[in-house]
Amino acid sequence: MTVLQKIVDLGFDEKKLKLDEAIYNSKKDELTIQFIYPENLPLSKEDKQKINEVVESSFIDYCKVKTKYNKSCFDKEVIFERIEEYIDNFYKVLKNEITRDDIEITQKEDNTVQIVISCDELQKQVFINRGFDADLCDFLMHKLFMNFLVIFDANKEMATLTQLREAMPNIDTSLGDALAKENQINKLEAEVGECFYGKYTGGAPRFICDIGGDEDEEVFVTGVISNLELSTYQSKAKLNGTPLEKKKLSFTLTDPSGFIEVVLFPQEKAFHSLDILEDGMTVAVGGNLSIFREKKNLRANSLSKCEIFTKELKRVYREVNKDYFFVRPEPVFETQQMDLFSVGGKTTDYWDTHHSVVVFDLETTGFDAKSCKIIEIGAVKIVKGSIVETFQSLINPGIEIPQEITNLTHIDNEMVENAPTIEQVLPDFYKFAYGSVLSAYNIDFDYQFLDFNGQKVRLLFNHEQIDTLRLVRDKVPSLSNYKLGTVVKALNITLNNAHRALADAYATAKVFVKLI
Repeated sequence: MTVLQKIVDLGFDEKKLKLDEAIYNSKKDELTIQFIYPENLPLSKEDKQKINEVVESSFIDYCKVKTKYNKSCFDKEVIFERIEEYIDNFYKVLKNEITRDDIEITQKEDNTVQIVISCDELQKQVFINRGFDADLCDFLMHKLFMNFLVIFDANKEMATLTQLREAMPNIDTSLGDALAKENQINKLEAEVGECFYGKYTGGAPRFICDIGGDEDEEVFVTGVISNLELSTYQSKAKLNGTPLEKKKLSFTLTDPSGFIEVVLFPQEKAFHSLDILEDGMTVAVGGNLSIFREKKNLRANSLSKCEIFTKELKRVYREVNKDYFFVRPEPVFETQQMDLFSVGGKTTDYWDTHHSVVVFDLETTGFDAKSCKIIEIGAVKIVKGSIVETFQSLINPGIEIPQEITNLTHIDNEMVENAPTIEQVLPDFYKFAYGSVLSAYNIDFDYQFLDFNGQKVRLLFNHEQIDTLRLVRDKVPSLSNYKLGTVVKALNITLNNAHRALADAYATAKVFVKLI
């Protein structure tokens, strides 16, 4: 049973109490949970004490916890903050389009809060078609004990379609269309058998990749067990002053779509029922999503035997709108293009069979695509041996950039603060690279980031590839080392601003043209 369900069972449903936010302080190992209650239904000291006892008992094995309570009342500043929170979470692209000057908040006689948003007629139609008004109302009502009404006042000067696309790039619905089709064809078929731990409440299991990120979300998934481990730990609970020793069972659960870490804290009397667990066994797991110390896992409360019939998850990739929304290519006019001769003086027929090559480079926060982020992308398009276009953008990684990366690339957190995200930039890069061969200096490194992030937004980078580093090793075998700086110096190519994506991509493109 979840913490919120226990509180509901005490008589505090969503009409009386809402969870406002939960903040974990890793330095203090302390979780602060903040509740909000309606102005006309105040909480007594006894009510707060009951809630505090439930919260503290639920987290006693994990960390210190404290609770706060705020009264909900009509406060324009609070409502403005909630609107900004909604836009920041779901419509980042509108942050510069909808400001407080565009919003009027008033309270009607029936206590309904009316929100009037000034926009032009075309923006109004886009907002309505995307359900912005209804979603915003639902979000605010979930946060506050009030009824809301959102009205669009189309009194601004009409924007052109081009201007609107520049202001609202995410009107490209191709990702949503692809995911909708994917959901139609991907049905997890599994037969759930005997429940040997806890109580199976029924329902069909979901793909692991479909699990959201909401704390305490009820989850029912199935998969194959690996990394099964039983360990002991000292509980914060004490008996006669001595910490109690408890057991923890953990394993990795893998299905056709991905994996998740599962933890279980069994009672002594339940140990015998878990003896059948072993690596390679297929089980169905019911429980609640837990995000503790920034790690997502599943805290199980039921385990059942299971058989999975779905062997793979089919991806539906999208066709991206032909327009560029966030990053547009820039033309290149070189006074003297590189010649088409190799170092050995032999001409090449490469361009007779390949129309264009896109040489790209990524700056990242680390070496692993699954745990690290892209902070810059730079690319150069070569057509029939001539460099004709460039593509470049800083990228907001959503995390702090490590200092050693800033020292190397000179890209800091302030520089990427207002940059687009990788999800916003990749569709534009996909258009830029469409129909071309992809190349990079040690392409295996850069491609792992491109492929991993492309999969997340359903873009298939299945281009033909050629590694410029391997090309150099083959054509210039006598170098002392094969760092890009060494190579360009040997080939009399200029590299300015090294370790920035576009500069490295441009130099690599010139190496490619000279050696191919």
